[in-house]
Amino acid sequence: MASLHKLQEKEVMTDVTLTLPDQSAIPCHKVVLMAASPFFETMFQSGLKEGAEQNIKLDFADSDIIKTLVEFFYTGDIELTEGNIKEIVAGSDFLCCEHLKAHCEEYLADTVDCLNCIDYYRFGKVFNLKLLIKTAFDFILSKFKEFRGIADFDKLTEDELVEVVSSDQLNAENEDVVFEAVVHWVNADPDARKEVFPTIAPLIRFPFCSQKALTENICRNTLMQKSGCIDFAHEALWSQFHFNCGLSLDNVRCIPRHAFHSRTSLFQLIKSESPNEVSLCVASSNDGSGIEWETVLPCNTATFDSALAFIDGKIFAFGGDSAPKSVKSINLKESNPEWKFEQEMLSGLHRPPIVQFANKVYAFGGWNMRLAQEFDPALNEWRMRSEMPGLFNDGAAVAFGDKIYVVGGEERACYSYDPENDEWKVLSKPTHAHHSFPFATVWQGKILLGNMEHVEEYDPVEDRWSNRDELLPGGDINEMILYASCTL
Repeated sequence: MASLHKLQEKEVMTDVTLTLPDQSAIPCHKVVLMAASPFFETMFQSGLKEGAEQNIKLDFADSDIIKTLVEFFYTGDIELTEGNIKEIVAGSDFLCCEHLKAHCEEYLADTVDCLNCIDYYRFGKVFNLKLLIKTAFDFILSKFKEFRGIADFDKLTEDELVEVVSSDQLNAENEDVVFEAVVHWVNADPDARKEVFPTIAPLIRFPFCSQKALTENICRNTLMQKSGCIDFAHEALWSQFHFNCGLSLDNVRCIPRHAFHSRTSLFQLIKSESPNEVSLCVASSNDGSGIEWETVLPCNTATFDSALAFIDGKIFAFGGDSAPKSVKSINLKESNPEWKFEQEMLSGLHRPPIVQFANKVYAFGGWNMRLAQEFDPALNEWRMRSEMPGLFNDGAAVAFGDKIYVVGGEERACYSYDPENDEWKVLSKPTHAHHSFPFATVWQGKILLGNMEHVEEYDPVEDRWSNRDELLPGGDINEMILYASCTL
């Protein structure tokens, strides 16, 4: 404030005095105030009584903020801090100083973090700070998977939560965290918010929740049951089940994996009409009403007989007829995505069952083979594990609890594998020889094994198989919904 103090001492050619809330006064030049602020320009040129007065009372901010603003008018310098930034924005908005307001907005956008993103998002809307609004909102989306670390998350308004949950750019590996966040928000004020849960629940993309979350958490959730939203979870289970069967698509190797894009996509290798052409395709379903496919790019290095997995943000293709040992990966977030070769498998496999367990990937069997191979994506290394108890051709595998279950195939296999101890166990055989693109998936604490002809259910606790052919498409969908309801 040195220049203002000096000005007050000399009162050189000043023609107006600003009187502040603390009754202090600042002698100023009208020409300076008018050049810096359209507010003062309008006041002094309007011909109104206030503009002709020599003493102008100001109370739009506290005295220190007004002095800081006047200092800026004279020197062009201003120190923005966490303690004064909001008042400076409000003052510059009142005085119509768009250049200063824009400078403040850049400062705010550069300091967005988990402690202030929601507060800044709201503040930006109050003063129409478009850059800050976008920056803060994008930050909330990017940190959503850690929503418990976002300050005031449970104080979002209903409209704000809807805006966040509706976004395709929400950073969530699957919809499990979206469901958790919505329930967390409701439970922060259940008396007021449980009534709006049915409005928000349809925005959760339940088909992209994990099967474990759907069966063990979502279907059992009190809010879901009492709000009448339980059908969303049942329909999602049916959608996942039907999708994993691959019965509605010709020449498709289905992948029971969630999206590359965290909220809207699933990927498959689809064989085209030409026998040597394969394309990587994406399926999207925002509301669970259906899955539509579109080609992303041709796969010159991956084949239809490759098995896909989604690991650490990349799509991996394992094995296949033309290159049975090959492992390729592609990152579609790159500007020009291309397939890249990873470390080859130790033994080549045709259509290998691939399972991700913890931070490793396992490939089993092969034609007339009992192999078990373990891949570490972080080290890009393979190693052999203990052989399977018997042959395993053209079956499926699924991770369940602390074990991997290798099931089906021509041999009607059912083995459990303990990755931690590298141990195998022989279990009861399924009734049918499930091959020709079989699927295995976890559902309601059981393992479903099937293909186009039969579906069986395996209970790991009882070591028992049961026929579930009624779950094939064309069966009664209500049977599956009833089954899910009865096991809540």
